[in-house]
Amino acid sequence: METLVVVGGGAAGMSASSRVRRLKPDMEIVVFESTKMVSHAPCGIPYFVEGLFNDENLFMTYTPQFFEEKRKIHVKTNTKVTDIDFDSRVVYGESREGKIKAEYDYLVISTGALPRKIPVESGNDRIFYAHHPANAVELREKLWSLNTIAIVGGGILGIEMAEALTHIGKKVILIHRSKYLLNKTIDIELGNIITQRVSKDAEVRLNESVETIKESGRLIVTDKGKYQVDGTIIAIGVTPNVELVKDKIKLGETGAIKVDDHMRTNYREVYSAGDNTESVNIISKKPAWVPFAPVANKMGFVAGNNIGGHEMRFPGVVNTQITKYKEFYIGRVGLQEDEARLHGFKPISATISGKTRARYYPDAKDIHVKIIADENTKRILGAQIVGGEEVLGRIDMMAAAIMKGFTIEDTFFIEMGYLPAISRVWDPVIVAIRQLMKDE
Repeated sequence: METLVVVGGGAAGMSASSRVRRLKPDMEIVVFESTKMVSHAPCGIPYFVEGLFNDENLFMTYTPQFFEEKRKIHVKTNTKVTDIDFDSRVVYGESREGKIKAEYDYLVISTGALPRKIPVESGNDRIFYAHHPANAVELREKLWSLNTIAIVGGGILGIEMAEALTHIGKKVILIHRSKYLLNKTIDIELGNIITQRVSKDAEVRLNESVETIKESGRLIVTDKGKYQVDGTIIAIGVTPNVELVKDKIKLGETGAIKVDDHMRTNYREVYSAGDNTESVNIISKKPAWVPFAPVANKMGFVAGNNIGGHEMRFPGVVNTQITKYKEFYIGRVGLQEDEARLHGFKPISATISGKTRARYYPDAKDIHVKIIADENTKRILGAQIVGGEEVLGRIDMMAAAIMKGFTIEDTFFIEMGYLPAISRVWDPVIVAIRQLMKDE
């Protein structure tokens, strides 16, 4: 009987193992997960901190027991894999019961990502990382006991944690080294809108870099000053978790595990999927690393299909992201304008502001749209939307258009739905596209 071993029980690992089970009912499948949770949703941590739900089991789409009983997948939680012998096809690890050893015919590495860290002096008991839901209960208890909290990093996690903490009455100091928030997600035209909105609730310190953190997280030292706080959240991004295999398996340009379009590594029987895995950007054709759950799930699904004997290729990514801050939803897909230039394109763009509903329908929300295209080929390169409603659907539409190489004119003729309660006859996206058509 063939055996599949999966290292990491997050989105990609459980997606891969579930797909293999469907295609190969008799295969032995074992998942090793270092925490108590599988199929978990780290994106829910800010909402848990905000108090929108209280049951930590809701972080899991399915429990370990579900996989054991319903899908006959052996899930070993609280088990840390410490070594992999790729030549002998053996996995070694440790659990509460002692050391473990497992041989495999196929292996999926889905170890996820790890939070980036900042140099710390004298302890870290008031330094927090909102990274894994297995630690969310402890995180919430500690944060709720504090009054003034610093957040280092103004990316997606930074503003989500700012939203959560200001909602429950905490004083937040948000320190960000760029000139506007979400600078790696959206361009300055839309980024300024969010920066101004967050600044109404939190003390936002821009163009400021943290040099060190002292007093166990109570003193932040930057290149411009010092801040005395009760605790500090580090939200400066993540890095691929490849520590287990970095000297044994081929890594890509991004530092994540390099795979082919079948999710196979340089070992034919070894696959990698999820936030530890490199992909390719469909627009630029360059290596890309996009650590987001929808991508991880699909990578796992592709790996599972190929292990299960059903060939499938992963096409790459266009980096679709969406987040929110209070009344604003913030979405992006494709390349930002500077990214486009970096990859050799000649970008043109249009930015418009409008409303989400017909002029006579009450409670219309503001919406701001930026579309980026290549001047030479007229191909759409990116889209960014900030608005009070109906952002996700528009970004998803643009993701499909960009994946399929739509031009400005192709996108103009997308037959979008129209209802006065949720849209306008000339949709804001199409209004922005029309601005680009003037440049043709």
